[in-house]
Amino acid sequence: MIISQGVEGIKSIILAGGSGTRLWPLSRQQYPKQFLKFGNTSLFQDTFLRCLKISEESDIFVVTSKSQKFLVKGQIQELGYDLPESNLLIEPEGKNTLPAICYGMKVIEKIHGRSTVGIFAADHILDAEAMKTIEESASLAQDYLITFGITPTSPNTGYGYVQSGFLWISGIFVFDTDLFFEELNKFELCRNPPLN
Repeated sequence: MIISQGVEGIKSIILAGGSGTRLWPLSRQQYPKQFLKFGNTSLFQDTFLRCLKISEESDIFVVTSKSQKFLVKGQIQELGYDLPESNLLIEPEGKNTLPAICYGMKVIEKIHGRSTVGIFAADHILDAEAMKTIEESASLAQDYLITFGITPTSPNTGYGYVQSGFLWISGIFVFDTDLFFEELNKFELCRNPPLN
């Protein structure tokens, strides 16, 4: 068993339910890009290992679909870990990013109470410096919804933008559960996600 290097207190959610349509034909609905290996590990496995830099193994939650549940479990076990069943969150149906985040945040809140949570897409590539920046931002999460931007290399209508400086939205966030739900409740955006 590999020893976690996680920092106590930060939880992680890995969003791993996507269909990976941008890498077709390598990526298929039943085997999307986050599970493909372009070396010794898949993008999902790399994301899981990165999350261990800021979270204990028991503080990592994966939101995925029923059809990808065993891919998630198998790839985590291949790394020498055994994610608790309560941390594997199966969406009844895919509804996109915000509902998946709500689901994970609700489960974490139910299990751990108020928490600081890093949100990660399963198919991104980040370096150690990026994870250090994400970890350092956790101290701001009680006062701000933190989103990370990427400096664009060209105009692209396929990405959302952060208006200050016009950065691409990375899909990586750090949220405090209380502040997150307080902000969503202002717009009634997260009513009752299903809990395991």
